[in-house]
Amino acid sequence: MAGGEQQNTTLAARVAWPLLVLTAALQVYIGLSSVAYVFMGVPNQASGFGGWVQAAMGVLQVAAAVIAFLLAARRDLRDTTLTVAASLMLGWLSTVPFTLEQGLNFHGDDKFTPVYFVISPVLAIAAATLAWRNVHPVAAALIASAMTFIGILIVIAFSVIIAIYGF
Repeated sequence: MAGGEQQNTTLAARVAWPLLVLTAALQVYIGLSSVAYVFMGVPNQASGFGGWVQAAMGVLQVAAAVIAFLLAARRDLRDTTLTVAASLMLGWLSTVPFTLEQGLNFHGDDKFTPVYFVISPVLAIAAATLAWRNVHPVAAALIASAMTFIGILIVIAFSVIIAIYGF
């Protein structure tokens, strides 16, 4: 290997890269939609200053996700994980004005949203900490893309259920 660098070719490392890239792609989409909400007049978003905070966080989220793409092209696992975690935190911060205005409804119809609001920053901080210390970079990458992986599993399960039982 050039420069004495070891390549981590475990199954977890091979799975981490596509999940990180997919997470970055989803972060670009979410960030762009946060920016678009301000100009589209979506009724359930934060109003006034909160809407502009959401848009600013969306722009920063997109920038962090694009940087994650560039770092992934360089095959830099540590920095890619750090920027994906930063993008996750910026995405979470874009939901804070709406949450402060509306509150968390743990007894409503959508019980997953408050759980996501609480777990998302915990996963991002854990992944960033592991990546920053460079102790377990593959584990950090998998933690950063955990919500994406869970989403993929939910879509697959829903597709199988629809294929078996229909609408």
